[in-house]
Amino acid sequence: MGFSKLLLTLFIVGVSHYSWGQFYKGVPEVNLYLSKLAKLDIHLQTSPDNLHDLYDDLYSRARKKENRTLEAVLNIYKGTGYYYSGQSDSAVVYFNKSIDIALEIKNKKLLSTARIRKIFVIGESTNNKVAYRMMKDEYDAAKSNGDTLNMIYSMNGMNLFGEDDSGFDANIRAIQLALNSGNEYEYGFLLNNLGVTKLELDDLPGALADFKKAMEIAKRVENLRLELTVMENYAYYYLKLDSSELAKNKLYEVYNRAASIKHNQVAVTAMINLGSLYHSEGELQKSDSLTEASLKLSKETKMYHMVSMIYLNKASIYLAGKKYNKVNENLDSVEIYQKYTPNNQVQMGIYEIQYQMSKKRGDFENALNYYAELKDFQDSINKNDRLQMISELQLKFDLEKKEKERVQQKIGFEKKLARGESKTASLREKIGIGVIVLILLLAGFVIYYFRAKHNREREFSSALVNKLEEERGRIARDLHDGLGQSLIILKNKFNKIESGAEGLSEELNVNFADTIEEVRSISRSLIPPELRRLGLKKSLNKMLKDVEFSAGIVVSIEIDDLDTIQLEQPSEIRIYRIIQELTNNTIKHSEATSLKLEVTDMGSWFLIVYRDNGKGLALDKMNASVDSVGLRSIQQRMSFLNGTVRFERPQKGFKATIKIKNQK
Repeated sequence: MGFSKLLLTLFIVGVSHYSWGQFYKGVPEVNLYLSKLAKLDIHLQTSPDNLHDLYDDLYSRARKKENRTLEAVLNIYKGTGYYYSGQSDSAVVYFNKSIDIALEIKNKKLLSTARIRKIFVIGESTNNKVAYRMMKDEYDAAKSNGDTLNMIYSMNGMNLFGEDDSGFDANIRAIQLALNSGNEYEYGFLLNNLGVTKLELDDLPGALADFKKAMEIAKRVENLRLELTVMENYAYYYLKLDSSELAKNKLYEVYNRAASIKHNQVAVTAMINLGSLYHSEGELQKSDSLTEASLKLSKETKMYHMVSMIYLNKASIYLAGKKYNKVNENLDSVEIYQKYTPNNQVQMGIYEIQYQMSKKRGDFENALNYYAELKDFQDSINKNDRLQMISELQLKFDLEKKEKERVQQKIGFEKKLARGESKTASLREKIGIGVIVLILLLAGFVIYYFRAKHNREREFSSALVNKLEEERGRIARDLHDGLGQSLIILKNKFNKIESGAEGLSEELNVNFADTIEEVRSISRSLIPPELRRLGLKKSLNKMLKDVEFSAGIVVSIEIDDLDTIQLEQPSEIRIYRIIQELTNNTIKHSEATSLKLEVTDMGSWFLIVYRDNGKGLALDKMNASVDSVGLRSIQQRMSFLNGTVRFERPQKGFKATIKIKNQK
């Protein structure tokens, strides 16, 4: 029931600001076409989908006559028609075309008109504060140009997007301006909007008075769209009075009048609202019949932007009747037509119905999952998508303002040219000097950068050579001090055997075993043999367990099944050495008490995260430090692995994040 009432509210209130006045009044370049433009107005009031043929004829004439002003006016009409039909993206395209032309021909009235209408379209899906500020800027521009009509429409937008008392105040000021300036139609639709606001504030007598005045004006100026809009809001008023029958009668009246003049969008909306009312009263069969009729008319007239919401309403009806197969069928249809209605309410409606259906069927696990998805989706709208849209809208608006500033700067520059060529020559000379200085500075920076890079690479190579020599010296010492001494002892004992000494056999056996183990130890320090026998995962586990045993550091290991990852042996050795170098750094320098290694298979690549809780690493000094040779050697190994490594210093400890492409 609650969901049906929500749909009803959305459809009735949503049309309250759609109508527009004859914005081209006072534009002399279109005086020859006033009668045809008046017909376009009638099409917008009755059947917006029928305006395109007349638009095409007028647009062809405008192009032949090179009448750019008429082109701008027609693009505004085309965009408005698409807006009425629910095709917001197409509407924005044509409003942008009109904005470009208005800037070109320097027509401030048409520029304001196109921008205000564009803000109405894009403002519906963004943050109200941003849309309000954009409307406020347009109001200031219209006021400075003495453009009364656009002052009224921009204040209407401020009313729509304003929060707290700012929107209400803007609406009151717009009503007074429309009354004082004799813009009777605007006075009528603003009174209608004021009535809707009063309804939401539960001021029912005040709302009724405003609706009555608006209806009188609609009939006096013969504006059928305004009349139908007020009638729809009468139904909303009756709902507030809990007079369901009066609301239904009013909606039937709206439907009959709209259908008689083929105002299909209003007719469909009336049927949807009627279906929702019957749904709320439990008359599911009647509700389904009306909703199905609205669905049929929407498809016949190609109003696909309404279809997904209608299917959602049908799913809600079948949910109330516990026809769960029908619910799923209609939700599938919602997802098919959802591309025509990029509306977050549709997706939230899907989650809501799936949650309610699972709960009714006793499937509480799925009910909980759908409820969580609904909340996550709402959070993503509030925290991510909306912020992204705000940034995008702000960027677009800033670009438009910059374009306007650029045009104004161009005009000012042309005036300066007229004052004398000497100033221009001086300006060019200064610009030339500035460019030369900039080029010299850039060249100096590039030379400095490459020299510094060369010096860093030379220092690293020198340090790496020193490290290699140090490693070779260590191996030599191991061979001389360990293996060499062991062989001398064995030789002396063999000499004793030749001299007849007895009881040395067992001692020789022990010495041979020790010598063999030394050889193995030196070999392992060069190439870990367990990589061939055990594979990368087990080798890393063994190495880290040895670290835990020998260094007294608590080790945590989370490694996916790396045997499924196809790596060449040199790559496995490099990965092994990278982890080994990180553990050596932890043992020698960090004073850590614990470390953790995570290796995760991500499909086309895998992620290695290494961290300890030690004293961390001064990353800003790493390039200048000889002790950083180990970490820089990790970066060099990563270049062979076609991977990336990022060293970080969190609040405590050290962290390295490594990404390596899977060699499948």
